[in-house]
Amino acid sequence: MDCYQQAMRSHANCMVCGIDNQSALGIGFHQTGEHSTEGVFLTDERYQGYTGILHGGMTSTLLDAVMTHCLLQQGIKGLTAELTIRFVVPINIGSEIYLSAQIVDQRHGIHRLNAVASVDGVVVAKASAKFIEKKVNDRSFINEE
Repeated sequence: MDCYQQAMRSHANCMVCGIDNQSALGIGFHQTGEHSTEGVFLTDERYQGYTGILHGGMTSTLLDAVMTHCLLQQGIKGLTAELTIRFVVPINIGSEIYLSAQIVDQRHGIHRLNAVASVDGVVVAKASAKFIEKKVNDRSFINEE
């Protein structure tokens, strides 16, 4: 079992990608480089805020998720400590959102990442985040067997 699959065991009930969560969004993420990850999400009316527009909380969730997977694909389980979102353009319901993330710095168990959401090649939102790496004896992550 590779480090990504092993890390994903503690993430199996995630609301975005959890393979054991029937209500999960079902987004598949894949590694695109040594420290980068991408995924795609097709929006629909279940996730709108204002009529016809994707809810900003959903955009934030998607950006957080792609950054989380960027770490998971390195075998790193981390918790979001800080998340900054820049909403550039409203996202219309029915849009296919391309998500990408990359690790930009890693020191002392703190990981800094950037992410971008784009639709038809146009950047619609950007994020930067700090993640704190889970400690070996931390029992806050489940399904670790």
